[in-house]
Amino acid sequence: MNLLLSLSDAELMETADLTDAEYDELESQLALRAACLGWTGNPMRQPVETVAAIVRNIIRKRLL
Repeated sequence: MNLLLSLSDAELMETADLTDAEYDELESQLALRAACLGWTGNPMRQPVETVAAIVRNIIRKRLL
């Protein structure tokens, strides 16, 4: 699990295996961020750095 946190953003996105609930959380967080920023595009198409940061936080919650 800790190894996932040390991967590059691109590697993390290819490797992370989120549960359905975790994926729902990811979608919710991306939609909220998009709304706050006035993002007019698809919330799921945000920069990989942004998505990876949210995924890392979700993975950290697993470790608690």
